[in-house]
Amino acid sequence: MHLRRRQLSLALLGLPLAGCAYRPLPDLPTEAAAAPASIPPWRPLATGQRWTYRKYNGFNAELLATEEHEVVAIEPLVRIRQRNAATSAAQEEVQLVGGRLLQRDLAWDFVQNYAPALPLWPAELTPGASSVFWGKYNIDGFSYLNWISQHTRVRGWETVTLPQGRMLALRIEHFIRLQHHDFSRTETTRRDTLWLAPEIGRWVARETTGEYFVGGANGGFRGREAHHRWELVSWA
Repeated sequence: MHLRRRQLSLALLGLPLAGCAYRPLPDLPTEAAAAPASIPPWRPLATGQRWTYRKYNGFNAELLATEEHEVVAIEPLVRIRQRNAATSAAQEEVQLVGGRLLQRDLAWDFVQNYAPALPLWPAELTPGASSVFWGKYNIDGFSYLNWISQHTRVRGWETVTLPQGRMLALRIEHFIRLQHHDFSRTETTRRDTLWLAPEIGRWVARETTGEYFVGGANGGFRGREAHHRWELVSWA
């Protein structure tokens, strides 16, 4: 009897801990899909186009924001305004035509500007296609240029399950190495995955992660950058 009481007490004590367990964001529901007979036509870029996303913390599944991305200019540069629906705070991402990021990449911990422009997707949208980018970047407020490289691979077509339904998208993976602007960080690597849907002119989901090493007399340590995922809610 005493043993049963002890087991019950331990079980009850464990309940609060279970409720506070570490629960990372579940994997995005995707399924491999057959390639369409031809790539869906790319939606022509135009001012006023909008995409609304939910942005999640990948470490604990917290909903961080609902963001509206809107094309506010296409000449001489493409400008996409990203606005937080709750706070109305807005920033602008600057691109060249074709999804080539030029200024104010807002996906990472610090806003980045590239020279030359960094491609979000390759010119050839064919499963198995790959490309390599070498360039430099600086962060807002600093002129010093750091090197960056990006290896891109088009993995294939997948059906992505989102709140608004199932969508066919092309999975594109980036593996990035860079000289971090914080010189104490070395061996910085990042992974950036896009599920691109040509018919909406943008990605239906995007996930970013990053790791780095900081050396020291005690052997140093490995750290992780923010882990985020954006999931499409609506588009117009």
